Amino acid sequence: MKQKKYDVEGMSLKEYRDNFGKEVSLDVLKRAYGYSQIGHLPPNALSTAVAIYAEPFKQHNFLQLGLMAEKELNAVTIWNLQTETVTAQRALLSGEWDFHNRAMCIARLGENYVCTRRTTLDFPSDLIIGVYEHRHRFAAVVSLEQKPESVLGLSKVQEVADIMAKNALAYYPEYLELKKRYERMQSTQPQYAKYHKPEKLVAFLLQRPLRFVKGINNTNSVFYNPERAVTVDAFLKQRGEELKQQLNLVSVELFGDFEHL
Repeated sequence: MKQKKYDVEGMSLKEYRDNFGKEVSLDVLKRAYGYSQIGHLPPNALSTAVAIYAEPFKQHNFLQLGLMAEKELNAVTIWNLQTETVTAQRALLSGEWDFHNRAMCIARLGENYVCTRRTTLDFPSDLIIGVYEHRHRFAAVVSLEQKPESVLGLSKVQEVADIMAKNALAYYPEYLELKKRYERMQSTQPQYAKYHKPEKLVAFLLQRPLRFVKGINNTNSVFYNPERAVTVDAFLKQRGEELKQQLNLVSVELFGDFEHL
């Protein structure tokens, strides 16, 4: 492969910044610029400057925790995004980030940061995975089964899976409240608790009114009636009929600090 040429001779610090280091602090930029002036290629110079800058920050304590869902082939990995401040968590929402490049993230944030794997969910190859993540705080991962299996209309089935994930996250706090009420009743009114035991999460979600699909269940309309709303289950059946398939919601997994929602 032909090596890319970098012409930095005579380049000002401002030009160097515009070409190679827009996202890092001035201290990092000046160090990288100095390395390039003595013959180091800009990517290597910047990488070295970033690593040197980041090292002292790695001893600082983490006080804030975010998360990221990363979809792979037949799997989804949930990553913890740890920072020192809430401000850094907010910064991670803007622009493009290589979340796995710790040194570069520290150089951009100006504080300690690390991305660590929380868990990986593996799925059979015949399931369609839907993922929805909200502001690096919460994530929902669902899987759909399609019968018969077909690559035709796969993008539409994927769209349905992502809608399921979004609905799962929206309704999960309500589901948690039902579980808490059931647990309280087990302590205070055990004779009645069995009548209030929540369904499994998948069954619960299927009976909820569908959200986030234009033209279905307009909750802002004066004519909206929750009792006559299209449920998640009905939506799956409707989309399945359109695609000449049977779509089944198989699993739902939620991640995030729902206690401090």
